[in-house]
Amino acid sequence: MRLLMTAGLLALPVSALAINTEPAGFYAGAGVSQIDYSGKAAATLTEKPDWTAVELSGGYKHSPYVGLEARLGAGSSPDLFYSSLYYRTESANETAKTYLLLGYSAAKIGTTAKDLSLSGLSYGAGLGFPVGKNFNFNLEYRVLVDDSDEDVSLNALTASLDYRFSGTDLGFSGLGKTQSGYQGFYAGLGVAKIDLNIDEPNYEEDSDLGGDLDDEFDEEDMEEGGDWDPSWNAIELIGGYRQGPLATVEVRLGTTDSAGIGSFDQTLNYFSVYYRPSVDLGQAQFYGLLGYSSVKSKSEETDEETGEVFKDDDTFSGFSYGVGGAYSVTENIIIGLEYRLLASDDLEVEDDEEDASDYKETWELTALSANVSYRF
Repeated sequence: MRLLMTAGLLALPVSALAINTEPAGFYAGAGVSQIDYSGKAAATLTEKPDWTAVELSGGYKHSPYVGLEARLGAGSSPDLFYSSLYYRTESANETAKTYLLLGYSAAKIGTTAKDLSLSGLSYGAGLGFPVGKNFNFNLEYRVLVDDSDEDVSLNALTASLDYRFSGTDLGFSGLGKTQSGYQGFYAGLGVAKIDLNIDEPNYEEDSDLGGDLDDEFDEEDMEEGGDWDPSWNAIELIGGYRQGPLATVEVRLGTTDSAGIGSFDQTLNYFSVYYRPSVDLGQAQFYGLLGYSSVKSKSEETDEETGEVFKDDDTFSGFSYGVGGAYSVTENIIIGLEYRLLASDDLEVEDDEEDASDYKETWELTALSANVSYRF
């Protein structure tokens, strides 16, 4: 039945909107998907899940009948992460466009016991409407992943917005343009090195906590292979709107690799919103960041004797601030370097010792990052 649906999609009359008005070029977008789970219930799932997921897309259109598109998406409760690669064909006129997707997806569903991995054919169809010169609003339905081995499929209903770079001056004709006078939206990508500083209580000054706790911790660290000094590599998505040097709002989404010691690993996902005042000096810009961040940490620890995996999630949040500098490479492309306090919060720590009390640790995450942005 699913193969018949695939054949039917490919046989749809893509020439229904016969006049193609969009030239070749790159495009990128973001959307929201409602995803349903159907098929055999996995033993690791306590109930049938469904998700509202955030999705990023990017691709290249060579001609109306030859296009390639990649997507990344994530949802929660339970955690879902997926990636897809599609062959995309479309036809458009000045009013709307239709398009078909045929490709392959891989997905991972996080559970308290063992992650469920899915992979297989992915296909769907959509309808898009132009919004302004380069934007398109899209509605589509697709089988996100059809895993015949697990007898499971994920189905997605998606609304998205994409931007077509075709016909857009990418800015290389504007070398030497200044920072001042710009007003509008911008988006970018950054990489960051994130360090964790933990301000722990001084056990030796409090006899009720037991003066040997520091020594015991050091001995355990030596057995595990050294002190835990976590540092993560992160990738960030950046977007904002600038009304003027003293009126700019910016949001960021970031995710990291894993860091840990021994059998313990931890990853971070974070969201930040900033007020960003700046001083423009020709092609250079100096700016500040003042805002709020929420960080979700996910940790896993494997019992070396039983092989059992223990998972834990923590969310901490607080004020975030920093400083940076940027330089206009072209009229539209900006590079930057910055340092900021990503987040700081007090976390309650439960002590396993019978004669010891629970205590609080202050976690501070600092980030040194480089980024590149494009001004629309």
